Amino acid sequence: MKFLNTFRSLVETQPDAKAFIHRDETMTYRVLDALSDDLGEQIKHSKKPLIVYGHMSKWMIVGMIGALKAGIGYVPIDVSIPKDRIEKIFETIQPELIFATEQMETDVKVITPDDVSESSAQLVGVQHSDVAYTIFTSGSTGMPKGVEILGESLDEFIDWMASLYVRQEENYWLNQAPLSFDLSVMAVYPALATGSALVMIDKDMIKKPIGIYETLKQYPMSAWVSTPSFMEMCLMLPEFDMAHHENLKHFYFCGEALKHKTAENLKSKFNESRIYNTYGPTEATVAVTGIEVTDEVLSKYNPLPVGYARPGVSLSINDDELHIHGKAVSIGYVNAPDKTAAQFYNNGERSYKTGDKGRIEDGLLFIDGRIDFQIKLNGYRMELEEIEHVITEQQGIQGCIVTPIEKQGKVQYLVAHVITSSFDENELKEQLKTVLPEYMIPRKFNVIEQLPMTANGKVDRKALIGEN
Repeated sequence: MKFLNTFRSLVETQPDAKAFIHRDETMTYRVLDALSDDLGEQIKHSKKPLIVYGHMSKWMIVGMIGALKAGIGYVPIDVSIPKDRIEKIFETIQPELIFATEQMETDVKVITPDDVSESSAQLVGVQHSDVAYTIFTSGSTGMPKGVEILGESLDEFIDWMASLYVRQEENYWLNQAPLSFDLSVMAVYPALATGSALVMIDKDMIKKPIGIYETLKQYPMSAWVSTPSFMEMCLMLPEFDMAHHENLKHFYFCGEALKHKTAENLKSKFNESRIYNTYGPTEATVAVTGIEVTDEVLSKYNPLPVGYARPGVSLSINDDELHIHGKAVSIGYVNAPDKTAAQFYNNGERSYKTGDKGRIEDGLLFIDGRIDFQIKLNGYRMELEEIEHVITEQQGIQGCIVTPIEKQGKVQYLVAHVITSSFDENELKEQLKTVLPEYMIPRKFNVIEQLPMTANGKVDRKALIGEN
């Protein structure tokens, strides 16, 4: 892998530079190299990928790099993942080894950080045609699907991300996503490939944002990787602007739609920074399109486009559904040939049917929700995301999620959960009548303090369904 060669070069040129920071825990490039060498030597004979279990510890990164060096690849599992889901992942992978950075109960052979020391080893490493990592996504049947990403796919993605980053005097990348969520790949590898320090935000900080505030004060962040929902929360932090964070010149968003209002608010606070809106499914190596959200883009497009295809990727629209083509596309779902055949195909290059409604205008890709994320109410078919977008654009509304209320499998009415400091339901409904057909206007409006988020930093829609 090109990444491993780049990493080794950085170990030689800047051995004492910080590679990892999480609260009081730090690790240099030299130490990360030495620890991952030792782990790689221990696991290189395994015929299955390494399970890497834990949260935001430095040992998670040691496990990931060690597995790449050993040539076997890895499967990241965050502590927030429920036990029954972990059992299903184990059934699929049938692992031989687990690198457990936190305590876990299992019959599989476990390696712990106590078993790893600093050493040097000559390891072949993951090749272009080898699986670098397998990340599990939710399956519609409740059975998680393991997406296998090749070394060549990861290298191509890292090269693209590095091309969007301009090195500063001080280089610190903030990562919000758990390592079992592929958004973390957007921070981990570009940070290490550019000789930067990777700064981790953990789940407790998200619950109590004062921890995020303190981290931002302590380190001069230069790049920010998160979901838009996480940014919406951080925009409410005190002193979150360019005057207090003048080194923060790059923002990268993926995993959800970046709302126009959110981008506009961020641009007003960081007017000299580069804000990138990106899009991509786990099945196509994190992100396949991107665009810098400039003042011109903000004035011209609402909702925002997700950008142009990155190098090596091509896009097509088939019956409104977006298809992705190129080396970015996964080779399929591990040990799931039927599911793989349903979503992936090869007409001379790897291709993936996303299930997302897409359209291309001015050469830019726009995503109009999921093909299957539609509801039918009183005979009318509608997109919940369209309603959310329109409500969020109304004066005084900071955020909105719309949930359907069902009875006996049929949608009865809609509830809008809104974040607002000033609210008059009747007035809002009158405003909406000027921009939405009456049948799309939610029957009820529920004021909430903030949108609940999953461990991945996405909006937790399920948590809102009961609030009607």
